[in-house]
Amino acid sequence: MKYYTPLTLQILKITIALVLLHTWADLSAQKPYFQQEAHYRITAALDDEQHRLSGAIEIRYVNHSPDTLRELYIHLWPNAYQERSTAFARQQLDAGSTKFYFAKDSELGGLNNLDFKVNSQAVEWRYKPGNPDIAILQLPAPLLPEREVTLVTPFVLQFPASFSRLGHVGQSYQATQWYPKPAVYDREGWHDMPYLEMGEFYSEFGSFDVSLTLPENYVVGATGVLQTESERVFLDKKVEDTRVMMSSFTTDNTGQDTFPASAKTTKTIRYLAENVHDFAWFADKRFRVQRGEVVLPSGRKVDTWVMFTRTQENLWKDAITYVDRSVRFYSELVGEYPWPQATAVQSALSAGGGMEYPMITVISTASGASSLDEVITHEVGHNWFYGILASNERDHAWLDEGINTYYEGRYMRRYYRGGGTFSGLPAFVTGGSAYELDELAYLFQSRRRLDQAPETPSDELTRVNYFLGAYAKPAAAMRYLENYVGTAYFDQVMQDYYRSWQFKHPRPADFRAHWERPRAKT
Repeated sequence: MKYYTPLTLQILKITIALVLLHTWADLSAQKPYFQQEAHYRITAALDDEQHRLSGAIEIRYVNHSPDTLRELYIHLWPNAYQERSTAFARQQLDAGSTKFYFAKDSELGGLNNLDFKVNSQAVEWRYKPGNPDIAILQLPAPLLPEREVTLVTPFVLQFPASFSRLGHVGQSYQATQWYPKPAVYDREGWHDMPYLEMGEFYSEFGSFDVSLTLPENYVVGATGVLQTESERVFLDKKVEDTRVMMSSFTTDNTGQDTFPASAKTTKTIRYLAENVHDFAWFADKRFRVQRGEVVLPSGRKVDTWVMFTRTQENLWKDAITYVDRSVRFYSELVGEYPWPQATAVQSALSAGGGMEYPMITVISTASGASSLDEVITHEVGHNWFYGILASNERDHAWLDEGINTYYEGRYMRRYYRGGGTFSGLPAFVTGGSAYELDELAYLFQSRRRLDQAPETPSDELTRVNYFLGAYAKPAAAMRYLENYVGTAYFDQVMQDYYRSWQFKHPRPADFRAHWERPRAKT
């Protein structure tokens, strides 16, 4: 039995109350739950001299709502990099960063050549005032409940330089939020939102059929399952080349790669993905490749991949172990990984240390091996809390980041006997003599009366409070809750939550209602 002082118990109650903020009245006042579908077929070809992607997209959009829709809101997030007055550009300036504002015109990017048709009919569309990364399409006929429409358009994507998530550094490409995508329509209506760096995403589940054409010596990591047999052979050869290279690895090998010339011939590779709400891919001619496999308790196998360059390859040589271990860890504690593969790539990222997408994550430079393991684990963990439990991250960032940070802390305590960057448990609970960074940040903010509640939209949080409100305080609350109810019961409830809400859009009220539901302790 763990002893808590009265002060500790009071903090426990307050912290959990902050996180589980929404009331039963909020839940009961809403329409019955429904969820739209968006199914994509995309073909695109890369011009790596012009850093340009030309293609076409077809979206089959299914209206499961009880409402008749007369317009569709479409996210055109690459247009966040189109000019210096977008919401993204303003957020960068507000944060004190002038890199994008003073970028060269040649470093900007965005989508053009758009020509939307719905059910083969040309439609009127416009940009949302003040937001060139949101389009409003007028449907040629009302979309009734349980009916669908097919939306098509050509597009040309000009890759920007690496200012945030989408971009390129030389001939290394990070294709994220790169295509037109319908905004979510749920019980609260349309969730059209401009692209922001601090403030993540909310998208509809569906399927993807993506074909990419590019010079044949590029190595590609992507969401989905590779369908092209010749590319499987190509990757197998890369895996063997990497194995031979790393067998004689020395720290002298680490350094900067130069890009080899692009092949004169091209290849077309195809990916399929089911039950996902986003599709990302990364392409680099310098990638080393390692492959692993995880056997889940059910006996089902998951392919694992890592792709990295010479930059920090001394750390990445063991990265396949980190991916394998994190997939097993989350499958054990939360619920079984549902997709056929999980990939981590080391590439350019100007928006933090790592970023998650379904089945694939991109990792920037790390300070050491354990740090790399921690970031990979955190981002792989987002397959559960973002990829599968797809909450509205813009409005309720803690429901994704905070819960995932709690599990990251458990992982680090299991394998490193430490709490990780965001351990979530203050020193007065652990008995330690030193305050942790997140606790000091919280005390510093609150004593200056600058603290903000976790249940604050992410674009209204300051940078410090985004760290505290989205990551640190919710992770601490989850750790308190684990200690209060016991680890076995905590895991039982969270596994049930995962089973109940996978491939859906849970909200804070749903999370609270799930915890308050009567159930027997095991």
